Amino acid sequence: MTNLLLVDDDDFVRGALSRALNRTGGFTVIPAEHGRHALELLRTERVDAILTDLQMPVMDGLTLLAQLFEQGVRLPIAVMTGQLIHGELRHRLQAYGIAAVFSKPVDVVSLADELQRVLDPKTVGRITGVTLFGLLQLLEVERKSGLVVVEASQREGRLYFDEGTLVHAHTRHLNGLEAAYEILGWPDPAVEIFYKRRARERTVRESLQHVLMEAARLLDESARSGGVEQSVVQPDRAEDFAADSILEEVLKIDGALGAAIVRTGSGAVLGEVAVGRGLKMERPAQIAEELVQAALQLDDRVEDIMLTLGKQYHVIRFLGPGQEVFVHLVLDRERASLGMARQQLAKLARHQSP
Repeated sequence: MTNLLLVDDDDFVRGALSRALNRTGGFTVIPAEHGRHALELLRTERVDAILTDLQMPVMDGLTLLAQLFEQGVRLPIAVMTGQLIHGELRHRLQAYGIAAVFSKPVDVVSLADELQRVLDPKTVGRITGVTLFGLLQLLEVERKSGLVVVEASQREGRLYFDEGTLVHAHTRHLNGLEAAYEILGWPDPAVEIFYKRRARERTVRESLQHVLMEAARLLDESARSGGVEQSVVQPDRAEDFAADSILEEVLKIDGALGAAIVRTGSGAVLGEVAVGRGLKMERPAQIAEELVQAALQLDDRVEDIMLTLGKQYHVIRFLGPGQEVFVHLVLDRERASLGMARQQLAKLARHQSP
């Protein structure tokens, strides 16, 4: 397991990233709130790699990198920042031998993968010359633990193994057996395996052989019927508005189950997606419009509106600088980080103008 020194002055970001990276099983996070604290920890803690923000009080990231360089510290280092990486800054980072640069707000899933690739490459491998079915059977026989990432036709699925047992599967829209069957049905997949990684939950309890046999049966039925894969995303283009492209970006937020873009005042749904199990966005969009109208009666600026339910988060945010149109995002509480999702939705909303 990689001992990762995480340096960020934002308490929320530092805490959220620490919890998320610790849960992956590939990292043990040592948090520090600025560069000076990081240098102090390096004297007392065993550190294998560093992930640091650049803009911080007391000692910023660039000063920390300079200090590490002068002291001859040769650990793998990655940088995350919300500022633009211009030519001079890029040159300085290259001079310090930075392994990777991430833009804020970071996607935790992508961050964990890329950090493991660049900071602990011996635990990551791309698989060629073997079918996905064959690879999974090999993992079972060898009693391996880790994460298998499968990509095909711009889709991504994840299969988690614990000592040779398939315990969890998910795609962007599905969990458990449904996700496993979908992944196993993708043609010509590219496969990458991340050892040391673990699942946050167990959603598959059937044996691997049962899962593979059922997946093969479903593939055979699909081939015989000439079945055409149906898209789960069906945006309603009610007006001449780029709702589909905005919704596509919204669905990239980790844990997204569905979303709607709604015209303030009329409540007209300009576009919608519903990819969660049985989720319908029409009624949530109507409720969101009622909440928006109530919030607009308050004598203050509305940043976002949030609802926390038993299994879902609902986040409502205006698109662009005005209040003519808003997006209503529904998140799975088990898979989503509410704070990260709010940051990502805010960033997306700022750059949209209806």
